[in-house]
Amino acid sequence: MKVKLDYDNSRRQGIIAGDCFQDVRERFSAKNKGAQFARMRGRYIPSRTYVITPGGRFDVGLGGEIYKYIQESYVDSEINVSKRFITELNPTYDDASIPKLKLKLRKYQKEVVKECTSSGRGVVVLATAGGKTLTIATLLEMMYKRDKDFKCALIVPDLGLVEQTVNDFYEYGCSFTVSKWTGKVDLDLSANVIVCNLGILQSKNSDTEWLSGIDICIVDEVHKLRRGNKINKLFRDIRTPHVFGFTGTMPEELIDQWNIIGKIGPIIYERNSYQLRKDNYISDVKVQVLKLLYAVQPDYPRTISSPSERYRFELDFIIHNDFRNNILSGLCNKFDNNALILVDYIEHGSVLHKHITNHCSDKKVYFIRGEVALEDRERVKQIMEMDDNVIVVAISKIFSTGINIKNLHYIVFASGGKAKIKTIQSIGRGLRLHKNKSQLIIFDIGDDLRYGKDHLNRRLQHYKKESIEYGIQEISQKED
Repeated sequence: MKVKLDYDNSRRQGIIAGDCFQDVRERFSAKNKGAQFARMRGRYIPSRTYVITPGGRFDVGLGGEIYKYIQESYVDSEINVSKRFITELNPTYDDASIPKLKLKLRKYQKEVVKECTSSGRGVVVLATAGGKTLTIATLLEMMYKRDKDFKCALIVPDLGLVEQTVNDFYEYGCSFTVSKWTGKVDLDLSANVIVCNLGILQSKNSDTEWLSGIDICIVDEVHKLRRGNKINKLFRDIRTPHVFGFTGTMPEELIDQWNIIGKIGPIIYERNSYQLRKDNYISDVKVQVLKLLYAVQPDYPRTISSPSERYRFELDFIIHNDFRNNILSGLCNKFDNNALILVDYIEHGSVLHKHITNHCSDKKVYFIRGEVALEDRERVKQIMEMDDNVIVVAISKIFSTGINIKNLHYIVFASGGKAKIKTIQSIGRGLRLHKNKSQLIIFDIGDDLRYGKDHLNRRLQHYKKESIEYGIQEISQKED
């Protein structure tokens, strides 16, 4: 059986042709979960989602996975791979020594840098608090030593991470020049590294043509590059094969994993939280689940047929539930160090902020949400690093990614939910080592309700996969 893997230069995609093409295409497809629901509403959506087109084209980063599948499934197959395809999939750099910055690299961080240069592109899965920014800075410093005029687009999720990344580069003593591109700062292409947020790149008023001339592209928190997201369109402008993605954890859905690997490249390095904890690079962590047993269940209206609306009804129940809020404020009163309370909705955060402020008189209590200015967020972070007895209620989308607070001893998951990435990334907010911290304690508020039970079970599965020890304590509401 003969198979050919080639590269289409005009479309910048890989091409597969051969007798096993249909089987390979089917293998790299996934069931479309929304198809049946869409048909019920009179709309047609294909039952499966494919990453290889009917004409055999695919994002070149997926080439290694495709090659491996053919080799393992068709032992006698003859695979013809073009030189251009190999060059695009594995655009290696010449071997060079790793430069030194002000902070010393750990052993595994050196391994990441070497793997990036030997592969030329790819995804690095390094657990949260593992030092991704320092690793990226060292990789870019190496690029600068090779070519003083190199250009890099470093893409981060939000404005806060633009500021934090640039400040970290200055703190590390990097030699390359850095500029910021945000809605408030104009594009400056004279710098070696342009740090930009997703918002400015996806704005219809932004000209992203400059991306076609960069030498390297790095996407931080690359798990956000899911199939169907607007950011995928940016890769039409990016012509360099030197593309790297960094994340603490990959998405659960295969179709999203394939999308990331296709756009960026294969997973070239992986080190999870358990390995970092075992080697004492980050704090140990333990989860204490407080499972709340309610005396009265919410009365779900029969008029509500949509699962999402019923779930929202349950959320309203827990947000305004005095029993639940008293448990949370009582917990905060017992904390002898700083705590971060994560919620998903502004209304929930406002309710908890008011309740905790009223019931915890000896605590400094803050509420971080979207409209809070970056300067004020940084001020609160600095207060947490310097003081104790600080309680911060924060929207999970803001504080679950990219924010690292060393003097943080407790995190409370106050909104439930089941998402793997949000759960694992949120834990990472407090895993950095601190002289006064031997262990990070997570309090997971579980609700013995219709959706709450299922979501808690999903979170427990995440803890098991990450080898995080947990215990469960049931707390019953007393009937009036």
